[in-house]
Amino acid sequence: MNERVPQPRQSGRHRHGAVTEQVGSQPWDLAERAAAEQLDQIEPAWTVWYGTGTRHFHAVAIWPAPEPLIVRARTADELRALMREAEDTAPPPRGGTMPETPDTPHPPDDPRTVYWDLPHDLPIVGKARAMASETLAAWALHHLAEDVALVVGELLANAIVHGEPVVRLSLWADADEFQIQVTDRGPGQPRHLTLDPESLHGRGLAIVRALAHDTGVIPLPDRPGKTVWARWRLSAGDR
Repeated sequence: MNERVPQPRQSGRHRHGAVTEQVGSQPWDLAERAAAEQLDQIEPAWTVWYGTGTRHFHAVAIWPAPEPLIVRARTADELRALMREAEDTAPPPRGGTMPETPDTPHPPDDPRTVYWDLPHDLPIVGKARAMASETLAAWALHHLAEDVALVVGELLANAIVHGEPVVRLSLWADADEFQIQVTDRGPGQPRHLTLDPESLHGRGLAIVRALAHDTGVIPLPDRPGKTVWARWRLSAGDR
């Protein structure tokens, strides 16, 4: 009978088939994670988290910049200092309207407009929903907040899971309508699926179609990608 000869363990990145070693959570990780969650709440221009496996704090800027802004530190105070330094190098926008780009359909003249270029990472969906709700509150469209949060979550999850970066979330409103646009660079197009009643996934576009007055998809004109939009008509009282 042939015996397997143990192979020396090689250094470097993990290779397919190699045994992985789980990193267990330590008591201090709870405090560090809580500090990261608090920092995430008070830094609306950043997504912040604590990695148990790396024992580091991480932050990703969620405003448009020439390059992705990602900082990493061993302590929350060190991370905060690096975030301020990054903001001095590429400051976040302070108001204004969405710049004209080929990636998004042109909104109407002088609307209320806000947009974010988001990390291609599913944990950002929860924060994006909260940002959309805060925007609706500022625009006195509170009655749409619950439906809009659900639609933002579904469209962003689809763009991140099935699309490619950059993912942009845009919200705008004028006197007659409110609209969400989610743009990504993936070549695939959203599809409505015929589902079994017990299916757990694939209902995102059906949910969007049920909650919004109108919805659709616009391919990007000069590159792979698309913008998926959902629209609500506003009444005289909303104005």
